[in-house]
Amino acid sequence: MNIPHPRYLRPTLAWPLLLLGLLWLALAARPAHAGVAEVRKNFAPHVRQFSPPVCTGAINETLVRGLYRCEGAPGVGHAYINEAASLVMPTNGRDITDFVETGAGGKPVSDAERRVLVSDMIKNIRFERLIHLQQGKGGTKVLLLSAFDCPYCIKLERLLAAPNSRIDADVYVLPSTLDSSKNANVSTVANIWCAKDNAAVWRSTLTRATLSYGNLPAGSCDLGNQSTRDIETLIATLGPDFKRRAYPRMLLGNGQIYTSATDAAELSAQLSEGAGNAFWREPLPESYLSFRMATRSAATVGEEPAAGGKTRTTVKLGDLFKRITGSDESKKSGKQEAAGGEGN
Repeated sequence: MNIPHPRYLRPTLAWPLLLLGLLWLALAARPAHAGVAEVRKNFAPHVRQFSPPVCTGAINETLVRGLYRCEGAPGVGHAYINEAASLVMPTNGRDITDFVETGAGGKPVSDAERRVLVSDMIKNIRFERLIHLQQGKGGTKVLLLSAFDCPYCIKLERLLAAPNSRIDADVYVLPSTLDSSKNANVSTVANIWCAKDNAAVWRSTLTRATLSYGNLPAGSCDLGNQSTRDIETLIATLGPDFKRRAYPRMLLGNGQIYTSATDAAELSAQLSEGAGNAFWREPLPESYLSFRMATRSAATVGEEPAAGGKTRTTVKLGDLFKRITGSDESKKSGKQEAAGGEGN
């Protein structure tokens, strides 16, 4: 909307038009997201739909706008829930096991809907909260899954930090550890991520690779190993090529996952190939925020919850999404074999 400058308007019209323009901009702005209390309130009518129960414990924001993680009963995996509480994704503690529409009139979520939902969630990662390394002149957007104690990750960081590196990219790091059973490792991830200059701390930590980290400079934040695990869980639903939790791995603009090369020429080729299709496109879609709320019919008074009060039969997601871009299996090459260690 182009608003004429006040000097080109009669005084009686200038400010009313400017105020109208500001009002239009406010209405066009993306809506504020719900808080944890509102999500819990939205979910309250649907608690009995799930057996075993989900979302009985703490609810926390994830790194995805409008997506929340909630804890289940003891021995039950956590779940992910959208703002409207119209979509719940139970897990077994590691992988998403189902997509469930809440409410008495809930229907199964189709494979096509799952594909759209998950890809939209990944596009809405809060990149401003990740560790951002501008490599060279910047450019190609890279989501890097990495671990501070992974030998191949250390080798990659040394390659990127080399004075003669000619790789231009904006690298957004999701930090992790190969052994999350060790409290010291989990604390190290949080300390690096929460440091005031986390990009410098991340790079220096890996390039030194002393594996003796002591007390790293940390701030006060809620980021840590679980935040990375949330994104890994979403990515793993996209198909067999995305399922392995190995490091270092890159999700690039063509919607593909690559094991990061530690050779400069090969890494440059990967980044060039991966930049072809704008997976991180704008405007950001948010199909999952109020899933089916616009079209779902009101539940009949006294109607039994969907699926007789239980979640639907678990759906195995391994083969649901071969590739976001629809490319055939013949394009898969050795570059996607795991180079790093498996995370726990």
